[in-house]
Amino acid sequence: MIYTFDTNEIRRFTAALCAATAIPFIDSIEDFVVEAIFAYTRGITIPDPFTNTRSKKLYDVVDTNTRCGWSVKSLLCSYTPGCRVELVIQRADIFKKARQLGYDSLSEDSEPSVLGQALLRHWHRKINEDAVSQHVNSKRVFILLKQNNTNNSQYALFEEDIHIYNEEELSWQWTDDSHTGLQGIHNGDNKVIYRWYPNQKQLFEGFFLPNEITNIQVTPTRLGIAQAVDLFSEYLANNP
Repeated sequence: MIYTFDTNEIRRFTAALCAATAIPFIDSIEDFVVEAIFAYTRGITIPDPFTNTRSKKLYDVVDTNTRCGWSVKSLLCSYTPGCRVELVIQRADIFKKARQLGYDSLSEDSEPSVLGQALLRHWHRKINEDAVSQHVNSKRVFILLKQNNTNNSQYALFEEDIHIYNEEELSWQWTDDSHTGLQGIHNGDNKVIYRWYPNQKQLFEGFFLPNEITNIQVTPTRLGIAQAVDLFSEYLANNP
């Protein structure tokens, strides 16, 4: 299921995005910056990584009241409504973890279908085990899309449920004879859902944007470093 954003959420996201882009000590809108903006948009408090150890759990933002959790991502790309975008969802070293996944051994010589099965097991374990430990019932992904070559002015918001594919839904094959990459193709529509590269052990997932997507356009106003220091220093002096 794909989710939409209401007017208030768009307003809050835009305001937080403008605030983040104004701070001269932030060089890009990614990682925790996106998590913080998204959490603010939804009125959720999340741990500050400056004073807390950053978690390696899947769900970066968790609403403890609704038990909804989001894996928060950002992607700089050239996107259009209805297009496919792809990003890393997990580092999956299935060769090293073969026995944990229920295999005697795995290698590039293993059948593509077996490797694909192992990748799904590895990914599904992450989804479900972290959901249990983080008390998440509704498992979602949020992606902030950043339009390439637009001077940080154009963005789009994408949120949907995390797809948990059955093994029977996908077919797996190498992209070439050198076994550079393995791809998982959906049997229903022949769309490439997953790509996995043995050398880097990175698992990518393809996401398909709706024809109508929430777009945000801002005009970044960048504070000078001295200006930002003066503003923050004055505030901190008056609010010890």
